[in-house]
Amino acid sequence: MKRRHRHIALAAAFLPVAAAAFWFAAPYNIAASVEHYAPIRALLNGYMKNAVAIRAARTEPPDWFDPDDPALIRLGAGHFATGCAACHGAPGRPRSPVVRGMLPEPTRLESAQYSTGEYYWLARHGLKYTGMPGWAGEGRDDEPWALAAFLGNYAALSPGDYHDLAWGPSPPPSDAAAMTLGGVAGPQTPFDGCARCHGRDGLGRDGTAPKLAGQSAEYLAAALDAYAGNRRQSGFMEPVAAALSPRLRAELARRFAGMPPASPVPDGAPPPGDAARGRTLAERGDEHDEIPSCIACHGGDGTAPRAPDIPRLAGQDARWIVVWLRMWRDGPIPDTPGAPRMAAAARGLDDDEIADLAAFYSTAASAGANRER
Repeated sequence: MKRRHRHIALAAAFLPVAAAAFWFAAPYNIAASVEHYAPIRALLNGYMKNAVAIRAARTEPPDWFDPDDPALIRLGAGHFATGCAACHGAPGRPRSPVVRGMLPEPTRLESAQYSTGEYYWLARHGLKYTGMPGWAGEGRDDEPWALAAFLGNYAALSPGDYHDLAWGPSPPPSDAAAMTLGGVAGPQTPFDGCARCHGRDGLGRDGTAPKLAGQSAEYLAAALDAYAGNRRQSGFMEPVAAALSPRLRAELARRFAGMPPASPVPDGAPPPGDAARGRTLAERGDEHDEIPSCIACHGGDGTAPRAPDIPRLAGQDARWIVVWLRMWRDGPIPDTPGAPRMAAAARGLDDDEIADLAAFYSTAASAGANRER
């Protein structure tokens, strides 16, 4: 028994010495130019996949999430083109030789075998020691679901499908293998990049991005400045805005502000929610739930805000209004001058009231633009 205790004591004393020797001698080569030993590679890959699967299983998708929603897939494709393709490549676009020198290499998505929930977790949180970043918009847990929807359909996309999803009415970048983070290589102008989600007429695509046409230049420029300065959170918008100079942000704001504003939604399936109840809530508020009147700031029908730094709501897609009001209610709250006022106004709204307000403003009469520029 004493001998065994002696052996245990010797082993306990030896382990710190061995660990220190390993630390200072650094025998394991950490250079990206040298492959891992096969057992170590298998251990690291297996642990990573297990860690992702366990954490993704704890993540419940929101009730509005549909992995086959074409609008979400298009939104995810647009972000992938500017935020992910530089490392991962894209259908019909090879990865840059630079990133092929990384260890581990970025995942080959055409053969990846992740669930939609696992894609969400990876996009939201990233991976340590791999170069895979977490989501740029702090607190915007809603946004990576669009990328997850796109990645869940990635393997079935042809180069033509990808082009249509990611670039829409805007021209694609050049045939260069890589695209820069926050922008694209080739002949695209900053306006082309904006138009992919917001439309060349400023009237958006699918309701996943706001309609910019007819907003005041002051409001648009302030929003871009806030995204660029990390005072307004969005993994979609922050990388794009940060890549623009203040002069370009101001020019883009003026260009979209000069476009004809949105009209009410066309005839067809009405948006969810009760527009009549939404009008009543917008006009009167709800004193019991401490919900103020919307028209005090946004104007009677949402077409004429009381100040240039307040957005015009009339004709916005109901889908977008719902997303935005939920963000104002649940966070993250932007670090901008009017944010505390708007957050206080949205705090008492429930989901039904948000849907009602969205139905009202998306169908509100378009009697003119806010021209206080």
